[in-house]
Amino acid sequence: MAARRRQAKRRDWPLHLHVNGAGYYYFRHPDTGKSFGIGYDLAEAKRQVKTVNAELERRKGHADLLQRIDGGAVTLAAWCDTYLEKRLDGNKHTVAGMKSHIKAIKEDVCAAQEIGAITPREIARLIKSATEKRGASMAGLIRGRLHDIFREAIEDGLVEVGRNPVDAVPKPKREVTRQRLTLDDFMAIRAKVAESSSHCWLVNAMDLALLTGQRREDIASMKFDQGRDGFLWVEQSKTGAKIMIPLALRLDALGSNIEEVLRRCRDAAISRNVIHYLRGSGRAQPGAAVTGNRMSTVFSEFRDEAKIVVADGNTPPSFHEIRSLSARLHADEHGAEFAQALLGHKSEAMTALYRDSRGREWAEVRLKAG
Repeated sequence: MAARRRQAKRRDWPLHLHVNGAGYYYFRHPDTGKSFGIGYDLAEAKRQVKTVNAELERRKGHADLLQRIDGGAVTLAAWCDTYLEKRLDGNKHTVAGMKSHIKAIKEDVCAAQEIGAITPREIARLIKSATEKRGASMAGLIRGRLHDIFREAIEDGLVEVGRNPVDAVPKPKREVTRQRLTLDDFMAIRAKVAESSSHCWLVNAMDLALLTGQRREDIASMKFDQGRDGFLWVEQSKTGAKIMIPLALRLDALGSNIEEVLRRCRDAAISRNVIHYLRGSGRAQPGAAVTGNRMSTVFSEFRDEAKIVVADGNTPPSFHEIRSLSARLHADEHGAEFAQALLGHKSEAMTALYRDSRGREWAEVRLKAG
């Protein structure tokens, strides 16, 4: 759609200069839409807006043509493309997340600048904008991606050593509101699900998630042929970690092991999928795999039926919280190192985050024997 034609009296006005009904002039940012008051003096308003427009154009790269011709400067946007191209053969879920982060980075005005000229102040503004638009959690991921992008730029000589501008920008503070799932919560929800014969697949999914500590997507895509030679062979979809879990692995809290649950999953429906519909559901035929999204939706419905108490300011626990509960139970029964290996984490610090009950459970002070 073509821009609206300017009024004759405003034809000499610079772009993005506006005036309200009271004659007060203001500048509206073309990318963010935010308005900034200037005052009632038209000449001064024109002068300020022309200066700002020139700076915005410079940041977009229109004013550094000579620099690019002389020095072959690489913009942040161009380096993002190079960075992504090197990783396109990685895990599809990881690549999808990376593309999302890079898209957000390239949408920012500083992406058109030479990568070596970007300052911590501009990175701080980008992260602040991402926090406002996408939340602190996503902004933290974008910051981490930016740090890695600049790290590689340093390796390629595009940025001076020791001048990663992301280092000076703190991580966005993220307040975790999702409530942890306790064993009592799990059993209450499981009991509700067990009352519905058409949702026996969810009981199986919950038990497998608790016993194996695997993510929702890996539970949903699990096949019977992964259980062989005494192990459950799992290649995690998110990280690519390859884990052999003993089929005899048991949790006293649940009273069963993985092999017993897999045997229970073999029902009247013919299927390669461990978690599948026993009866048709909507367009899904008996034996069809249950999607991860469907798993979460139905879990939430039964969680609400079980009337799980949620503390003020918190959000209810989701299916994913079974992974945290699994980490805590296995750490208690088999040790912290076992829990880390089971979850497929490279660092103990990551497993510690999952083992944190966020104040929902009492910690027992144990005496050493003897």
